[in-house]
Amino acid sequence: MTYKERMEAYTKEAKRLSHEDNTEKLKEAVRLIMDSERLIIGGAAGLSAAGGMDFMSEKSLKKNFPALSDMGYKTLWQALWDPNRSECQKWGMHAAEIIWARFDYPVIKAYTDLLSIIEGKDYFVLTSNIDDQFYKAGFDPERVFAPQDSMAHFQCSVPCCDDIWYGEDIYRRIYENMDKKTFTCRPEDLPRCPHCGAPAINNVRDFKPFIPKMVMKNKEAFTRYFNEAASHRTVFLELGVGFNSPGLIRHPFQRFTWLYPNAHLIRMNMEYPSVPDKIKDKSIEIGGDLGLALEKMAAVRNDMT
Repeated sequence: MTYKERMEAYTKEAKRLSHEDNTEKLKEAVRLIMDSERLIIGGAAGLSAAGGMDFMSEKSLKKNFPALSDMGYKTLWQALWDPNRSECQKWGMHAAEIIWARFDYPVIKAYTDLLSIIEGKDYFVLTSNIDDQFYKAGFDPERVFAPQDSMAHFQCSVPCCDDIWYGEDIYRRIYENMDKKTFTCRPEDLPRCPHCGAPAINNVRDFKPFIPKMVMKNKEAFTRYFNEAASHRTVFLELGVGFNSPGLIRHPFQRFTWLYPNAHLIRMNMEYPSVPDKIKDKSIEIGGDLGLALEKMAAVRNDMT
């Protein structure tokens, strides 16, 4: 099967699952979570998109960034990766995005519903998201492993040192002074390392060089928890994980569901809910609106206590 055929199969199955009555599946998912001894949660972009933070939506762009829509962009993602932007436009758009997605965006209900579902459970979160919603919603910071780090942090681009600093004031200064129609910021507002004066970059794994000291502090604890899960009743709860970086969450969750004898996978995804045939008997596939599904699961959890 070609890649195109696989994606078409995912789309077809996602459409089918989105139209089914998933009430019993949601109840079974909650029962599995409550019975688990180890709960490993994988959260990705689809989880935040369930609360409206959708970088691929034209409707979201028009609502939150009308000037970008007026410039001809269809999605925020398209604007943020436009190779024809000037450096000052790039930072202007970036600042507007970060202020919206990281600093000013309210706590997304899908996260608080999730927190109520797992109340009292022994859990660990693995997330590729850089919007810090897990922290905002009240998850234990010592139980969250976010190897991509956060869009809130800066580091030196050289780097001349391993310092990492919080960037809200920098972003807000860029945004305040930029041209709101063209998103062009002032050259003097471009972020720089306070030590050597070199350009600063986000402390995000996608950018090079990357200083990992902040994000890796929970790695050892997560790795130990993950390994211990092999001998326990373990649930892998996968939320909104697609194929942008499947090697971090999606593929490992599938593999270890198969390898761990007492493991189950709950995959919740609007576009890619399918699991491989060899683990279907250990999995629950939930399609459709992720936010609505979590809301229903929170209600089920409440009724069971």
